[in-house]
Amino acid sequence: MLLLQHQCYEDEPGMNLRKGVLCELDILVKQWIRSEGLRKSMNWNQVEQVGGKVVSYGSFKLLVVDKESDLDLLCVVPRHVTREGFFKNLYELLSKKAEVTELRQLPWAFVPVIKMKYRGIEVDLTMARLMGLEKIPADEEFLLLPMVARDLDQKCLRSLNGYRATCEILQLVPSVEKFRLTLRMVKLWARKNGLYGNMLGFLGGASWAILVAKVCQLAGTDGSQGSCVNLLHLFFYTFAKWNWPDPVYIKKIEAQSYLAWNPKMNHFDREHSMPIITSSAPQMNSAVNVSKTNCQLITSKFEDALGICQTVLEGTRPWSDLFRPTNFFEEFDNYVLMSGTCRGDSCLWFGSIESKLRQLNQHIGSCSKVSSVRVWPQPFVRKDGHNFQQLWFFGVKMIVGHSAETIQEPLHVFTDLCMETVKNVSSPYASTFSVFWQHVPRPQLFRFLTSQELGISKPDKLSYAAVTLGQGSTMTNPVVVTSMQSMSGYTNTATARSPGPVPQTEYRQVPTPISRVFPTHMPGLGGQNCIVYSLAAPHPGLLLPNHVLAGDHTTYLSHQQYHDITRPPNEFFGTFQ
Repeated sequence: MLLLQHQCYEDEPGMNLRKGVLCELDILVKQWIRSEGLRKSMNWNQVEQVGGKVVSYGSFKLLVVDKESDLDLLCVVPRHVTREGFFKNLYELLSKKAEVTELRQLPWAFVPVIKMKYRGIEVDLTMARLMGLEKIPADEEFLLLPMVARDLDQKCLRSLNGYRATCEILQLVPSVEKFRLTLRMVKLWARKNGLYGNMLGFLGGASWAILVAKVCQLAGTDGSQGSCVNLLHLFFYTFAKWNWPDPVYIKKIEAQSYLAWNPKMNHFDREHSMPIITSSAPQMNSAVNVSKTNCQLITSKFEDALGICQTVLEGTRPWSDLFRPTNFFEEFDNYVLMSGTCRGDSCLWFGSIESKLRQLNQHIGSCSKVSSVRVWPQPFVRKDGHNFQQLWFFGVKMIVGHSAETIQEPLHVFTDLCMETVKNVSSPYASTFSVFWQHVPRPQLFRFLTSQELGISKPDKLSYAAVTLGQGSTMTNPVVVTSMQSMSGYTNTATARSPGPVPQTEYRQVPTPISRVFPTHMPGLGGQNCIVYSLAAPHPGLLLPNHVLAGDHTTYLSHQQYHDITRPPNEFFGTFQ
């Protein structure tokens, strides 16, 4: 089956591991809740009776887990447990456990969360403090009752709604099994097309689940009893023709609080490009990060997928064509590489960088010389010894007559902003955190990505006659503008050329008006940055294929040094069962 070949299912040992992680964290949280009660001088009998637990939601609750899925957990606590205790005392308990790695906390996020790896599984742990109950029942179904949301603050309400929305989806679709299978197929398609990821301005797991649930509702009981092929076709047909920004509802609730998504009352909600509304009250837009440009891109991809589905149903193409990866690295002539490096706490540092990429994408797109820009949501991970690196790529289309190398100001400001946040990070590896950008023409992408990552097969060996005619050659003197910033406090910009005489170092001052590019910048980021142009300066440690980590004179690899990795051949996949 096609889904199995793409590893869209977690195997039995993996599922058992996730269940074990849930069980262990449930025990730990219950112990912590007791200790919080005793710390506040509650008697032992009362501490034992108030209860508390950890419940799952998201893909694990929906039973659509794949090997890359994280584990979304909600910590349900009684009224005597505070958010401060969650991020201080529970966090300290977790930091002492050998099973926990890459622990970090985001107390100021829209949905405050503790992130970690527990026995190698990515875990997002949120908290809901129930104020209206004297005792928390052992059965988790009580969390769906309207009274539970009474007197909750906004952060707890958002956390609780993640769980409630997941449970309601399973109650709102005619056939849960057909819904699950169709959702797996749609999520696979979204990942292959670079459309999966709420943080970077695309659709997250919750949004895709709501869209699939909507189609299952439209198909009705009879339609949902048929083949998932029909549901998949209906999915792309429905949303290729959807009149955005008309909202997608799978459940409408009339009387709601002022916190609910309501464009008639809230002018900010009127600006949303792709409203996909959660089912639990107060209802919210799960796709609030999607811009008008990304909405148009996603709709265009829906139209392409609909065309493929129609030809498949006609018998002229295989289903595997629908899930063929989009070759993002052939769509643009110019790319911007953003790279973060560190020697430890990589999830903390790379997560900090990634959280700002959506805003950077918007500011690059607002440049007058830029026609369009798109970020690829899947980063590329590198590790060499104790050095960690993560690469993100932006495809840039310029207005005719303008060069991509003129895009520099937003990139300089972005690196300044990233490095400013390091000052507030508590990490023993903070001094090794660095971030840099680089303009990369399409012919030079092979310096940073393998041919498998580029989505190309190994070229045939050229004949001697073809070589003498210049076929298969690339630029002999490429010009690539780079910039790197680290905790050393300066920006290093170098022009990488083929080996040659080293010119004299030139210094110049370049202003970075952060307040104009990033209106919500942190205080203290103003001023001027010294940018150094020098071929003699060492390169900031980019992990190229073959693990080349030398100075500028070695970063431009010759063809003899470059090793291709042959892409596996496409196999014929049968129809969905």
